[in-house]
Amino acid sequence: MKKRSLLILSLTLTAMSFSACSQDKPSVLRCTSLPWPEMEQQYVYLYDGQDKVDSVMVKDGSFEITMPQETSTKLYTVLIGSKGMPFFSEPGASTLVVDSTNFAYDPSSTELNKQVTTLYNRFDALYGDFMAANQQLMQEVQANGGTITEELSAKGTKLSEDFNAKVGVLSKEYFDQNKDNPLGLLALSIYPMTDPKGFVEMYEAAGEAITSNADMQKLYSMQKGELKTAAGSPYTDVTMTDETGKSVKLSDYMEEGKYLLVDVWASWCGPCRAAMPHLAEIAKSHAGTITVLSVGGLNETPEANAKAREELGMTWSTFFDSKSSLADTYGVKSIPTLILISPEGNIILKTNRPDEISSKIKELGL
Repeated sequence: MKKRSLLILSLTLTAMSFSACSQDKPSVLRCTSLPWPEMEQQYVYLYDGQDKVDSVMVKDGSFEITMPQETSTKLYTVLIGSKGMPFFSEPGASTLVVDSTNFAYDPSSTELNKQVTTLYNRFDALYGDFMAANQQLMQEVQANGGTITEELSAKGTKLSEDFNAKVGVLSKEYFDQNKDNPLGLLALSIYPMTDPKGFVEMYEAAGEAITSNADMQKLYSMQKGELKTAAGSPYTDVTMTDETGKSVKLSDYMEEGKYLLVDVWASWCGPCRAAMPHLAEIAKSHAGTITVLSVGGLNETPEANAKAREELGMTWSTFFDSKSSLADTYGVKSIPTLILISPEGNIILKTNRPDEISSKIKELGL
């Protein structure tokens, strides 16, 4: 059984409701022909956002979940083994048809669940093509002795860009038709995070059924932060507070005539740790022109952060941002995130790659 990105994304959604007429019958989800023997007498789970709300055992390849009557339609995720499918709790019965690789709701299912099938299948086809092309690219890398040349790197970048562009078109198509119902929420959830401008525009055109969702509000805030702090923009000052209540501003680390390199990291992050020798070299070799600041605090304890700083020999400026204020303000989606700010207070570069920082430093003649 294969995991699908759409389904993993749907697990992160908080259950969404929208107004509905009075419901005179319960919402039922059933499957009568599960083709996976390994699931016999195993449990199928129903999730409300990240909360497990129900479960049922598979017997003779079948299961059925009956939801209590609700005054609104909710978006759940049904998880079978490692594979999931969005499910709307509309009045009536929906039958899940499963083959060796795909999920679908049959034509007798409720309206929103039938639409989920078409969205899911179209996304699944795009994802399958992307993974096949990515596998081919990995074979080319292996044939080249494991070395990623500039040509292969460019192919990988284009592959990702093309996939994101196609997913963006699909997401917007369904969103435009469902701006104020839970299907629009699901469509917006798959919109590529690499296009913050497009996401922000769609969110701001959405109805209350989408904008009232807590997860979407967080994504919107993150994408707004990404737009506001993109390369070429003036830097945004941020007040950070550590676990003791001590507060500092980002501007406290700005020195006249010097660049500021901000590193957003965490002790549990392997790529962050791998970047530390790189940052150490920058801090040592460019001490007169660049101030390096590493800001931790993302999903970690102060103790873990302090231990890692000692292990990694981080002798430059560091701060434990207990409320992740800087990461939130700058729309940090992955770490390490490296932000190079000019002495004039403009963002020169924002990247996840230390080598790009080095190239930019060389380009600037620092």
